[in-house]
Amino acid sequence: MKEFWQNLSASDAGDAILTGYVGDFKDMPVYKEVIDLCIPKDDSGSHALDFGCGIGRNSVALSNLYDRVMAFDLPNMIALVPEENKLLNIVYTSKWDKIKTIKYNLVLASLVFQHIHDDELNKYLSELQTEKLVLHSRTWMDDTGTEVLTVVEKYFIIENIQEVQDPNSPINDHFIAVMRKKNA
Repeated sequence: MKEFWQNLSASDAGDAILTGYVGDFKDMPVYKEVIDLCIPKDDSGSHALDFGCGIGRNSVALSNLYDRVMAFDLPNMIALVPEENKLLNIVYTSKWDKIKTIKYNLVLASLVFQHIHDDELNKYLSELQTEKLVLHSRTWMDDTGTEVLTVVEKYFIIENIQEVQDPNSPINDHFIAVMRKKNA
């Protein structure tokens, strides 16, 4: 699956990011119900991570809520970020060694965990420094069929979860969860 994402270009990335999407990256929709869960409850919104940022649509939304946003993805996805999404308080990077050293007030992972192999996701989650994770995902992983929450719940506790209908798919297999780091 990683190879699929590594080989995407500007002509096919939109459809891969949001199934069925055609149009300019700058017009890709943001899921308001996901971003609303990212709003800080107080003035502590200093650092956020957009894990699997793609072309930065959620990174831009987070940049309105947090002082600094780190946006992490594969190098070819970072290369596709349009100029209008490159804001001063967003750092786009594919360097996990840099990302894992920062403690975040919030991590957003929207429509990405299901595309990562179990072993790799375990590594990321074990090294991730945050108290709060907002997770928007399909219920199962592409490569292995493992349930996403089976992996994530090793590191995070569900505070709130709801099923959501993906507007681009007739299958009701998505969820949005707010999670807290275990032993945080």
